[in-house]
Amino acid sequence: MKADSLVLGLGLSGVAAASYLLERGESLILTDQRGSEALEASPLWGTLQSLNDRFSDRIEWELGGHPTSLLTRCRRVVVSPGVSLHNDFLVEARRLGCELVGEMELAWEASPRPLVAVTGTNGKSTTCSALGEILGVHGLVGGNIGKPLLDQVRNVSDEVEWIVAEVSSFQLETVHQFHPRIALLTNLTPDHLDHHLDLEEYRSAKSRMFAQMNDQDTAIFCLDDPGALEICAMVAEMRLPNWLDGFPEPNRSSVPKILSYSTRQSVENGVAFISQGQDRWVASFLDGQHRPMFVWNFPGFPGEAMESNALAAICAALEIGVSDSKIEAALRRFQPLHYRMERSGEINGVTFINDSKATNIASALSSVRAVSGPLCVIVGGKDKGVDYSAFAQGLADSGSRIFLIGEASTPIASCLRRIGYKKFEESVELDRALPDAYKNLGSEGTVLLAPACSSFDQFESAEHRGREFDRLVGDLIANQRGQLRCKGDVVK
Repeated sequence: MKADSLVLGLGLSGVAAASYLLERGESLILTDQRGSEALEASPLWGTLQSLNDRFSDRIEWELGGHPTSLLTRCRRVVVSPGVSLHNDFLVEARRLGCELVGEMELAWEASPRPLVAVTGTNGKSTTCSALGEILGVHGLVGGNIGKPLLDQVRNVSDEVEWIVAEVSSFQLETVHQFHPRIALLTNLTPDHLDHHLDLEEYRSAKSRMFAQMNDQDTAIFCLDDPGALEICAMVAEMRLPNWLDGFPEPNRSSVPKILSYSTRQSVENGVAFISQGQDRWVASFLDGQHRPMFVWNFPGFPGEAMESNALAAICAALEIGVSDSKIEAALRRFQPLHYRMERSGEINGVTFINDSKATNIASALSSVRAVSGPLCVIVGGKDKGVDYSAFAQGLADSGSRIFLIGEASTPIASCLRRIGYKKFEESVELDRALPDAYKNLGSEGTVLLAPACSSFDQFESAEHRGREFDRLVGDLIANQRGQLRCKGDVVK
């Protein structure tokens, strides 16, 4: 069978792509590394069965591997996020001239509404969620933040006016004509170097979000982040890097409108803080002149990193045309996402904060700096191949006691020893690190889970790791209450 497309990997995005393409009339080869028995145990099997029942004449299955001979029978390969473009199968696909696309490209193609696309090493999810809160029924939030965007944009209600898409570097690798109306870059620091060849490739992948923009569009950058400023300069000077063979060159015919935001300084055009009397205000800037909007007083955004995410959302909302009053009301309603600086509980003056989604160095250090007072930090997880020297120095500068878990324990410990920092323990497991951290603090301070690493060495996901942290805190609280009852104390 000669197929229009080959769908590589039958996870959430692969199944979403298969459904969309089949309903559009394409013939597909569906292939997965898992064999039939493992795939049938997947929660997505029912959906796949339904597709097969409806479109069996246009589906060919290839399970248990991806033979390169399949590539001679398709014109396009739909790639799941996280599959490296340097994978042998995809290298051969490019050599043979197959187009490589991902679910995000298809979602943009299928979307009936304009997109606000948000990317960055940190802050994507919070920025998207805050903007979604501001837009209310007029915004649909999806992408890397939850269920596949392609599934969502195919069933948009009449009330929705904007699609807010969280976009990862994995998703941006495989875009071609992807063209958001507003594109926002929060920051750019080393991450995912176990997937990308090097930092330059990671930067180039991120820059593809702006590749097709023109003077009718708006690009927004964080003025406080050197990595974001680097790409901002590229966009302004129309010198975005080319991508791999087989992908279109960036549009270099015109420059999008450029806005910025900052928690630390004024901006030329965009959003920043100003001081008026005793208050700190959010202000909108145009050609260097500011317009006060409202006093900053939003407990849902603790610490500078979260404040920056809020300013990013405000900047995009103003560009869309949302009023100051609606923005202010939405920010007051906003609650932090699960496992992003989320309070898990308190025992005897010790507060437990769950930031399981701090999966890279910059995010984890931002969380550490946001906490005052005595601090124990639990860090580690899957080693992504980054240099932990700056992370070790940042932890040492905080004066925290460090509890190391997961396979990254060894390289992080090595960096801490190299700089002579001794306040750390190699706990290995979370269920050992958390009670040890609590005992170390005694009666005052904070235990912070800020791993700086992904979770896949010991957990299924950052959410799974976050749930385990919450469970362990709950066990400690229950145990403490039990001890107090034994002593005859009253527990409230």
